[in-house]
Amino acid sequence: MNVLVATSLTQGWRDNDFCWTVEDELVVFSPLDCEGGSIDDGCGCRRSMAGVASHRATTTIKVAHREQLDPNTYFTLICEGLRDQGYVTRELMTNRDVNAWLHGLTDDLMHLAAGFGVGTVLERRGDIVMVRRPLGAEAR
Repeated sequence: MNVLVATSLTQGWRDNDFCWTVEDELVVFSPLDCEGGSIDDGCGCRRSMAGVASHRATTTIKVAHREQLDPNTYFTLICEGLRDQGYVTRELMTNRDVNAWLHGLTDDLMHLAAGFGVGTVLERRGDIVMVRRPLGAEAR
């Protein structure tokens, strides 16, 4: 199964990059982003993803293949990570709407990872996740 993981590859291509995660840990979109800020503001929440285990953020992610993962295990790991970070509780996870949101998040992450080749480095720019290219490479 292909998943999104943290990477330090291509760090520094943008002057506001950061990578405080553990290399190759699963990442997830943070359930909360700051309102009204720009993608490149000092906060960084609109351009990063959070490590499921470290609970830290990175602006660079990559697609990795995890043979041992299946969708149910992946869902469980995401839920446990969000619970450990305080976003959901065991009680909340039994709520139909919250459970549907968690399944939707997991499905979105799986779909996103399936759309790129293994090893592809990506970046988040607001609601868009795209292949990471050096600045200025768009003109080539």
